[in-house]
Amino acid sequence: MEILEFRKIYTNDVYDHHFNDGYAWSRIYEYALILEKLQKYSKDGDLIHNSSWGYEGVHVRFKEILDSLYSVEHSDIRPSNLQNTFIYNILHNSEAMKEKYDIVINISTLEEVGGDHIEIFYNLLDQVKNNGYLMCTFDLPGLQLDKFERLFDKSIESLHENINGVNSQVPNNHCADLNVGMIILKK
Repeated sequence: MEILEFRKIYTNDVYDHHFNDGYAWSRIYEYALILEKLQKYSKDGDLIHNSSWGYEGVHVRFKEILDSLYSVEHSDIRPSNLQNTFIYNILHNSEAMKEKYDIVINISTLEEVGGDHIEIFYNLLDQVKNNGYLMCTFDLPGLQLDKFERLFDKSIESLHENINGVNSQVPNNHCADLNVGMIILKK
């Protein structure tokens, strides 16, 4: 695996107010960045898995944009009657999904799930075809960062002002102590 980006998300990163629900201070950055990375790395005909996507509000807006641009399957642990959705728990490896997708994305869920985050990371990575991409965002603190830094043999990059709940374009003072990170890798 080739680590293309392992960094925090910065105040000078791209953001999109289409994902502004007045509360989710980081989504305007996370969704915009993932869309930017998909534009950069995807090819015509790629199949994408949007894992643990959520079923309401800005998550549906992100799903609709993805569906309008790409061939995407969306999963979460909760059922949905929206098109191209299925139930999947990222805690479990799925033989049926092994190397099925060209790109797997996971937005701010990896750190929310109890258990070993590296094991969950590998469950997602197993779904990626060779030469495909895994794209994750995550809250910090939250992610078991020390495990990823050991796995990647590098510290998370923090070169600019990191976004948090206070300096986000959608301020949320309850999240002042949170930052957001991103992993983009090629399998």
